[in-house]
Amino acid sequence: MMTLQNEKADQEHEPYAPHSVIIVKGVQGFGFNVRGQIDEGGQLKSINGSLYPPLQHISNVIPGGPADEAGVLMGDRILEVNGINVEGESHSKVIELIKSNPDKLRMVLMSVPPKENERLDGESVSYCSEDEFEIHQVDITIPSMSQKEEGGKNVVYYNVYIDGKFLCSHRYKAFHDLQVDLKNKFFQFEFPKFPGKWPFQLSQSQLEKRHKELEQWLIQVCSVSQLFSHFYLQDFLGLVNGKNSEKADMTSVGSKSEPENADIKVFLPDKSPVCVNIPTESSATGLIDAICEKINIPPENSKYFSIFKSIDESNFEVPLSITEKPLELHVQNYNESGTLKFTFKKFVFSNKLENQIAENSSCLNILYQEAVQDLANKKFDTTGKEIELKRTQHITTQKEFLEVVQTCPGYNTVVFPHCACDSRKDGHVILTVSFQKISIQACSLDGIKQDQIKNFVWPSVSDYGLDGNIFHFTISKSNSERKISLTTPFSDYISQCFDRITESRASDT
Repeated sequence: MMTLQNEKADQEHEPYAPHSVIIVKGVQGFGFNVRGQIDEGGQLKSINGSLYPPLQHISNVIPGGPADEAGVLMGDRILEVNGINVEGESHSKVIELIKSNPDKLRMVLMSVPPKENERLDGESVSYCSEDEFEIHQVDITIPSMSQKEEGGKNVVYYNVYIDGKFLCSHRYKAFHDLQVDLKNKFFQFEFPKFPGKWPFQLSQSQLEKRHKELEQWLIQVCSVSQLFSHFYLQDFLGLVNGKNSEKADMTSVGSKSEPENADIKVFLPDKSPVCVNIPTESSATGLIDAICEKINIPPENSKYFSIFKSIDESNFEVPLSITEKPLELHVQNYNESGTLKFTFKKFVFSNKLENQIAENSSCLNILYQEAVQDLANKKFDTTGKEIELKRTQHITTQKEFLEVVQTCPGYNTVVFPHCACDSRKDGHVILTVSFQKISIQACSLDGIKQDQIKNFVWPSVSDYGLDGNIFHFTISKSNSERKISLTTPFSDYISQCFDRITESRASDT
């Protein structure tokens, strides 16, 4: 469980005098419920010797939660929320103000004597009962599935994480049993729809559908404070501290240890998905090998491909480094919309080398797919080639199409986003690398291209290296040397490009 510190604004106050509290949101939300009149306005009433319009009040405080630690008491009347007076305000308005700051809440409260609290709680007709189930936000996800062989059958476990940290791994039946137990316990709550059972083995697409539906169900259930803090759900998530003796009626107990393997989805250049199961600790190389095996690319050709990551459709794609772990990255960046995307693509710059690996039909298919996507995204100049490209852009003429695009300027070239350069004080530069040359074009600080361009041939590069976000290379001409340093978040990608190109050029000579 996450430990959060909570602040209390007024350290000393009269027992029933207005006082300020500051509550820092925890895993269970702010840890309290609010009840009060539905509409605004109403008659003035005497509370602690002063007249007040109807006030919303604290109807429940979760023991040990952020509100409890801040000194909030059941029955406390709410006078202000985040600096705004809420005397006489409607229930919905007060709830809206409480939710306006997702992380920290400041309230001015007024405690009342126990008898006054009992009397007000008895007036149930004027209070909103719908908010007895407080909604809060919990960063809980099911970013991956794992497959295990049990009893001669391949079974699927769903891996649950909170705040990016592994909690537990359960089969579908454990989720189903949890739902039954919670519904029996909280019969008055309208639970979200639970994914139904299938009488036959699920396909990959059906598994993914169930995966998303289970995740949505769990997110909605965990967003309700009373459900999230109950033993049934806490035990399911592996958060029970052993002090609670109550036991849920669940026959399918999941794993509390991190899974040894998990499924991961990778897209091919034509955007079709490929799902593979790899060890949790696999490096990028392990994932590349798994994809190659799945789509029949020979092991000796796997080194010419890489896994590229991107955050959204318009984002610059970057190859994983050899030290990065794909599943770990997936969990760290996972959210409901699944914005982190992995794509299997070639990582070659030499047309000669490309033609060699294209002798294998599976490799050729990937190269063709990528060339088609690059054409659609206008990554190279097609001037004068339009008719040939249209004629050869077909699955039966993949090699001919590849031969045409290889003649187009800009093919097998990487253009990096603009970045700072030590030789440019008043602007940035755009770096372009290809098998033939390195180009640096001047641009403004916001990336608008300018006329000045410097081209360097590869034989003139005598040295290059990486130092964090700084990539540097040295150009040797006659008796002089010039070191160029670029500061960019893509320094590792630049270094990988230099490695690939220098290796290819050495093998070509």
